[in-house]
Amino acid sequence: MNQKNRNNLNGSALRDERLQQLMDSCQQEVLRQIIGPFGLTPAMFNDKDGGNVTTQHNAKQGLFAKDSEEYNRADYDYSAAKREIMREAVKNGTMNSQEFVDQYTGNREPTKRENNNGKLVMNAELDHLEPVIEIHVQGGWMKDKEGRTELSSTKDNLHYTTHKTNRSKNAKRPEVALSAENGFDQNRIGPLSAKAREAIDQKLPSTTERAKYHGKELLSTGAQEAGRNALRQAFGVLLHAFVNGSFIELKKVFNEHRDEKSLIDRIIESLNRVMQRVIKKLKNTLDALIEGGVQGFISNLLTFLINNLITTSKKVVTLIRESTQNLWRAIKLLANPPVDMSAVEVAREVSKIIATIVTTGIGMLLQESAKGFITSIPVLIPIADVLATAMTAIMTGITTALIIYAIDRIFDWISSTGTELLQALEANAESQVEVVERMQTCLQVQFQSSRLYDSAVTEYHRICQSYSNASFQMQTVCVETEITIDSRNEMIEIFEKQIERKKKLDNLLKYL
Repeated sequence: MNQKNRNNLNGSALRDERLQQLMDSCQQEVLRQIIGPFGLTPAMFNDKDGGNVTTQHNAKQGLFAKDSEEYNRADYDYSAAKREIMREAVKNGTMNSQEFVDQYTGNREPTKRENNNGKLVMNAELDHLEPVIEIHVQGGWMKDKEGRTELSSTKDNLHYTTHKTNRSKNAKRPEVALSAENGFDQNRIGPLSAKAREAIDQKLPSTTERAKYHGKELLSTGAQEAGRNALRQAFGVLLHAFVNGSFIELKKVFNEHRDEKSLIDRIIESLNRVMQRVIKKLKNTLDALIEGGVQGFISNLLTFLINNLITTSKKVVTLIRESTQNLWRAIKLLANPPVDMSAVEVAREVSKIIATIVTTGIGMLLQESAKGFITSIPVLIPIADVLATAMTAIMTGITTALIIYAIDRIFDWISSTGTELLQALEANAESQVEVVERMQTCLQVQFQSSRLYDSAVTEYHRICQSYSNASFQMQTVCVETEITIDSRNEMIEIFEKQIERKKKLDNLLKYL
């Protein structure tokens, strides 16, 4: 069987395996959603818009986490300051029984007015230049009743004006109610407003006090969230093991209907096996308890930080808590992946976790829409909450399983493509090895040739040296030969001269 056929068989087996995993995942994800975000979470948490800790941003939106932080006009009692300011006004002459000085205009106005019933009532009214409700949202919500009374009794913020001006101003800020467009002199209102603002700022919580207040609230609510989340996750592990094991055992009970044992005995045995499954999960329960506590505290802190910028709805608060659990898993996997898990497998698992976060979030946000659709059917109104929760959990679980299946298939394709590439690279590497081996053989031959060449060169140099020596000797012989020839020629010449002399001598002797 060639490699292509083997790859096709492997791909087919992998697809079958993924489909089986999809079926199992659908069951597990639906069960997990019913037990988790759409089941235990609403039962154990009472999430609210803005989270568990009031932020300054939320306070300006009128959202408070505790009833004691809500605006209550009765908490801002300034009756004592009112009596004292009236005594001072009478004493310094700015008020008497007939008229008073309107501190917003500087004009003298009647102290009393006639109401709709014809009775004389006070026209001079003491007004908070900076509205009390504005003082509350700027930080008064952090104060206790005594602190709020002190804020509302700030003398620099209390000014006498007419009933008409006081009613038209109501809870508006001075730059709006006492603007130049409304006929007020800003040269008079400006200093009054700046002085009032400065006096109130001195009594509002400082940065340190705000940090202490938020720190105390975060510790308190964080501990509560940690406890509830720890219990929810621990209970969720046990409940998941119990329900999942019950499904498995019920299937066995009905599939083994021909068993000789009675139905009651088989059910009792099944329950025992289910309890054994639950007991085996106790260690996981302890881990879930610890991790759930940490995640609950972190999600509470994260919600607080987000609400310093934007106000979160209660669904988003729930989503942050649920996301924290999955993000915790993703971060742990990225920070400390198992030794036998490759980078691609880590990326696969992290992608699944992110997909679960997204689908769960979308499901939770669409739950109200599902409830609205169900309540449009009159007969389903009594069970709308339960039905909407169940439907959303089932759809979210199935969607999550399908997305996880798609992620697996994508990574399988990537892995397959990568395998083919690796196989091609491997074949190329093998070819390169062969080429390298051939090059090695050639290099060895070349090395041997080089050694022979080196020997030949050495021998050539030796021969050249011999030739050089022989040449030198030849040159020496030639010189000696030339010398010998010259000597012989000289001897011949001497002999010739001697012979000539002898001849002359002989001739001479003949004549004698």
